[in-house]
Amino acid sequence: MRFLRTSVRYKLICLLLISTVIPIAASIFVTYFYTKESIKNRTIQENTRLMSEGKTNISNFLEVVNSASLVLYSNTALGGILANGVTDNKERSYVYTALQLVAQAAENIHQVYLYLDKDPDAYLMYKGKFASGQTDALRKETDIAPYAAKTVPTHWSDDYGIHLMPPNTPELVFSVYRPLYRVPTQERIGFLAIDVQVDALRKLCAQLYDANSENMYILDGGGTVVYASDEAEIGQKPEQAWIQTILGSTAISGSLEKRQSGYDGIILYDKIKLPYLDWTLVKRIPGHYLYAHARNLTMINTVIAVLFLSVATAAVLLVSIRFTNPIKKLIRSINKIQSGQLEEPIDISRQDEFGLLARRFRTMMHTINDLILQEYKLKLANKTNQLKMLQAQINPHFINNALQSIGASALDHDAPEVYGLISSLGQMMHYSMNMKETIVPLSQELEYVNHYLLLQQQRFEQKLKIEYALDERAGAVPIPKMIVQPLVENYFKHGFHKWQHTGVLKIGTQLHGGLLQIVIEDNGKGISEERLAAIRSELSSPHDELSDGGERIGLMNVMFRLRLYYGEQAALQLEDCRPHGLKITMTLPILQQGETAV
Repeated sequence: MRFLRTSVRYKLICLLLISTVIPIAASIFVTYFYTKESIKNRTIQENTRLMSEGKTNISNFLEVVNSASLVLYSNTALGGILANGVTDNKERSYVYTALQLVAQAAENIHQVYLYLDKDPDAYLMYKGKFASGQTDALRKETDIAPYAAKTVPTHWSDDYGIHLMPPNTPELVFSVYRPLYRVPTQERIGFLAIDVQVDALRKLCAQLYDANSENMYILDGGGTVVYASDEAEIGQKPEQAWIQTILGSTAISGSLEKRQSGYDGIILYDKIKLPYLDWTLVKRIPGHYLYAHARNLTMINTVIAVLFLSVATAAVLLVSIRFTNPIKKLIRSINKIQSGQLEEPIDISRQDEFGLLARRFRTMMHTINDLILQEYKLKLANKTNQLKMLQAQINPHFINNALQSIGASALDHDAPEVYGLISSLGQMMHYSMNMKETIVPLSQELEYVNHYLLLQQQRFEQKLKIEYALDERAGAVPIPKMIVQPLVENYFKHGFHKWQHTGVLKIGTQLHGGLLQIVIEDNGKGISEERLAAIRSELSSPHDELSDGGERIGLMNVMFRLRLYYGEQAALQLEDCRPHGLKITMTLPILQQGETAV
């Protein structure tokens, strides 16, 4: 990614592409998921209504079949026949008619089987054919409550042991079993079985699903498939997780998504609960079919977005190249100028900001060339003067050596005081002329001040008294050079009068946390309130250069240097002492050697 850090062109291209790609991609993403969710909700809503209608139709059909099983009770002529069995052809014709009414009660009734406990023969009505014969089929079916019915899941039909000519063809059927009782007792007198073709369910379910893409199931309470759109599954008892989830649900109807069922799509169900059956109507809609519209819409939007992005990318490249070409030309010209070709022309002729920048740069280079030429002439003209000034300068080492010679002569003539004064003066000159060190320990600065005060004490003798209150820990704190002596000198310039009482000058240092305080206090004549206010105001105002005149040069220059080194963390405070005198407090942050406050 180095090219992004070094090239405005690539940054601009990336910025424009990102500002174009991200909104379009976000729009496609949001549209896809919004459409997908909308389709899912609409599909669930529509199919829930459709499943409810299908449930009603199936329930009505089953009620018709159940009602047909009760026809034998409604025919009073059959009462004695059912209880006592068939004894002649007339009674046999009654049975034929009754079974024919049951078989014709609903479409897709495959066959009707009847046996009577007191009749050795059983009777079968199969597609209009009536036959009888001796058989034990269903005579041991006893798990149905009196006057109740039972629905048996889908199975292949048989002839119940009554052989027809020609034999009946086995078909997939579900059966309704109803034991017969002597009304109103609970004495069982016979058994009726109605086999219904699965085609009846196929017809009822045909309008509920898309046979090419969706799946339809009818499950009984035990999980056996009564009907399925895939006939291979009819009569099976699959152990799929979604089946167990639906059968275990207490809700009459609902829907399952993938996270609940593990099926990649939506499963809707509606339970049919009747006294003689417990079925569940299930519809599965696969995800690839359900969300095909959303995918197609997203694909169309993506194609359109790619086309627009291609156009936008071409436009971005064109704009970025036209935008950055002048900058590259200007950089090439600057590189040549930097290599010394100061007369390099800047060939950019435009009326926009880049053209203005090029014209201003050309003007600046002309001005720089003129200034360089002028500076060269001035330097050439000043060479002679500089040589003369060098010849007139006095070597500081010569002065220091001369002072040492004078001190030695004073000792030879038994004048140690003179030697001390000369030594102090020499130390002061050595300290002030050493330009290599601009930051010194506080102890070194105070040593310089002490040499200065020795000279002043020699001058004023008993009229001057110096007091120190120094914190030994503060001696190693680095401070700017020559910031304490000007404050001490201020006392002798403005506050000390040798004709009055003894002058007392106090110098103190203290450490407070991360701050250093240097206090210069005297008992001089002090300063008026008006003048003190003026000095404070001037000290607090910003100065961008050293003062070169006025009576407060020392204070202003010290404050200027403190601000250069410490910034706003340094403070110089003046206070009027009572009954007379002045107190100057300098507060500095404690920094390590070479560190500068921000």
